Amino acid sequence: MSKPMILVSSITYAMKSRDILFSYGIKAYVERTPGGTSAGCGYSIYVPNRTDEAERILAEAGIKLLGRAERDGTS
Repeated sequence: MSKPMILVSSITYAMKSRDILFSYGIKAYVERTPGGTSAGCGYSIYVPNRTDEAERILAEAGIKLLGRAERDGTS
């Protein structure tokens, strides 16, 4: 099972994103960006459910998103 990760440009945006998504009732967690992804600061937002909706909410909130990645969920 893979984990959808939303890549952001800084740890500050990662923490802000988590708080914004929690205010919408979406569980979100700040995690290290998967290895092999050289984008941003090294932190991403893991959103187990409603990832597409979360990405839209963050974009509308002005969060600079760098894309998405999938991480193996076994680790």
